[in-house]
Amino acid sequence: MTEGFLWLTIAFYGAGFISYVISRNGSRRTMRRVSTYLLILALILHTIVLTLRMMETGHAPIARRFETLLFFSWSIAVLNTILLFRYRLRTTEVLTIPVILLALLLAAFSDAGIYRLPLVLNTWWFEIHVVTSFFAYALFTLAAAAGAIYLFKEKKGASTELGIYQNITYRSILWGFTFFSGSMLLGAIWGYLAWGSYWLWESKSAASLLLWFYYVGVLHTRMLKEWRGKTVSVLAIVGFGLVMFTYLGVSIFLKSTHGM
Repeated sequence: MTEGFLWLTIAFYGAGFISYVISRNGSRRTMRRVSTYLLILALILHTIVLTLRMMETGHAPIARRFETLLFFSWSIAVLNTILLFRYRLRTTEVLTIPVILLALLLAAFSDAGIYRLPLVLNTWWFEIHVVTSFFAYALFTLAAAAGAIYLFKEKKGASTELGIYQNITYRSILWGFTFFSGSMLLGAIWGYLAWGSYWLWESKSAASLLLWFYYVGVLHTRMLKEWRGKTVSVLAIVGFGLVMFTYLGVSIFLKSTHGM
């Protein structure tokens, strides 16, 4: 049942994205409204997929790559919806929806088997640790999208629109850093309860620590007036690459005790 709803979700996101792109090529208000409804329906279906999966497994979507891809993409979709109602802004969807679609397609072709959590992982400390980390990843993704739009608008000379994208980039990085810091703290507590140590020097933990220090640097860069805007936007885009390496690259190319 979950996989059927997943493909339906992918179809609605795809239709919503295509109709949005078409609406940008002219003053087609009706098409843009249709796109909004399609994407909201896609998010509802996405939520159903996540709910069904949690009912099937009995835990948060944290155990395997299939589940984390579902939650990561859902988090981005939620942020898109917040932007829609908070700023009446949809421009960043040009970049975030393809990320959602790619994540869902990767999930669709990943192992969707249901496995019981090992006893050491069956704790709410670990569940919240993973959930907060992936919501942080989603915020960093939004920051990169807003940063890329900022650079595009600046190149075209649309100076009146730059402030909002700069604001979204900064706020997304700040909130992402907050969630990621909370995730690392919760992970340390879980590690102590599970392994008797607050920190294990392995590839995923090391990559996460480097990512944390990277965004510390980005936030400090934002404080330098002459480095705001373009520089922070570039750093946000580079940060997205580091996020993807921490999330997928480490588990694919390096050995890690983290299975996701």
